[in-house]
Amino acid sequence: MAKLICTIDLDKEKGLIVTVEDPEGKLTQTVTLDGKSLTLEVKSDSDTSTLIQKPDGISLTCKAFTVDADTITLQSRKESAWTSEKTLQLQSTEDLTLTSSAKLTQKATQDAVLSSGANLQVKATQQLTLQGMEGQLSATGGALKLDGVTLAMKGQSQAELGAPLVKVAAQGQLGLESSGVAELKGSMTSVSGSLVKLG
Repeated sequence: MAKLICTIDLDKEKGLIVTVEDPEGKLTQTVTLDGKSLTLEVKSDSDTSTLIQKPDGISLTCKAFTVDADTITLQSRKESAWTSEKTLQLQSTEDLTLTSSAKLTQKATQDAVLSSGANLQVKATQQLTLQGMEGQLSATGGALKLDGVTLAMKGQSQAELGAPLVKVAAQGQLGLESSGVAELKGSMTSVSGSLVKLG
């Protein structure tokens, strides 16, 4: 192992500077106490990591930052911000919970995907709105149900309902009305009731 060059500088203005230099590895470690802050710096030919501690905060600048612990707790009394200029990934091998006591906003400028290998529930105690240029609801393995106190389906230009068997039933009054031509057609058509009025 190459010999290290160790120096200690004491200065009434600059403070205490401790330097350890490895000429062969081209690595320099510096500890600076200047009366206002504590600075730890590790520098090579290509990279530098710096930790600066002041009475009101700690600043860490480095190329890669790794924390390995059994338990991690992060808490702030005021605003918090987490920004990544590349990919940001949150992953848990067990349950993952995102909770807000106020408003929760999720937004993507490109595609957004929400999926589950089991059940997926979307609930709102008040209004629920789903909107898009085009929309599709599909149940590939069972029934698709729409249920509400009142149910309204409307198409701006055209509405279609198709299936091998279509049944429309009302517990009370059933009204079929058209402001234009109304057509009822089938290979066999049956109209029945205790009272039938046509025309």
